[in-house]
Amino acid sequence: MFTAFEGIWVPIITPFSGDSIDHPALHRLAAHLAGQGIAGLIAAATTGEGALLSLDEQAAVFATLRQAAPGLPVVLGLSHAATQTAACQARILAALHPEGLLVTPPPYVRPGQQGLRRHFEAIVEAADLPVLVYNIPYRTGVNVELDTLKQLASDPRIAGIKECGGNSERLLRLVHETPLRVLSGDDNQNFAALCLGAHGTIAASAHLLPHWHVRIVDLLRRGELPRARSLAVALQPLIRALFAEANPTPLKAVLAAQGWCENTLRQPFEPASPALAETLDAELALLQAADAAGFAG
Repeated sequence: MFTAFEGIWVPIITPFSGDSIDHPALHRLAAHLAGQGIAGLIAAATTGEGALLSLDEQAAVFATLRQAAPGLPVVLGLSHAATQTAACQARILAALHPEGLLVTPPPYVRPGQQGLRRHFEAIVEAADLPVLVYNIPYRTGVNVELDTLKQLASDPRIAGIKECGGNSERLLRLVHETPLRVLSGDDNQNFAALCLGAHGTIAASAHLLPHWHVRIVDLLRRGELPRARSLAVALQPLIRALFAEANPTPLKAVLAAQGWCENTLRQPFEPASPALAETLDAELALLQAADAAGFAG
């Protein structure tokens, strides 16, 4: 099935109860998000604490999401430093039949560009699924350069890129010089990226008021920039607070306060500080009041 990698994708959290995944909570949250107009879900990636999940847990998360949101595309996160192991994991995850894989460069080892290209090529051959390159240099220590992406894009299974930490020039070149679907992954840059031509976003902040994020995309598609900008500006204080401590720590604090999950993370994560939790509650309350007054239109 063809998946249009565009619009608002939510990198869904992994709720825990103790050290076990809270599947009823995951089901409730996924069903709620699916009804808000989002384009798809990303599971077991950064916001979903994917690095702290086993392959069996990833498979269980995927099964719950399929049940909760049967019509919504689901992409699974994959990150490993060893190419052979990453390819093996890709083969296992592909057997679940997700709509694609979101794959980081090998973390920590910082390979050269040729090594990066071969890493992604090995994963694509193993999975035979659409792959989104997850370019996040501040976590992996290496940037996937434009020339490397152009080479990778010669294989249509390299479908797109989640771009984090890039500048406006790079975003423009990604949009206009490659066939890749460009999804912004920096929440505080998502609006600017959409204005520069990005096809969508992968936004942790879209767990909260997801219909606002969807509305921004719709307004931009209709050329209504001032109205889209007013929503983006209103969201910025909440987005800043959501990333004031390590993601997904602040987000889980808010979702727990709303009753969606327990405020439980796997170590080495720790719960959000009380001061930040108060700030988050205050910012969200302001937006919810504006939403109730019809601010989003």
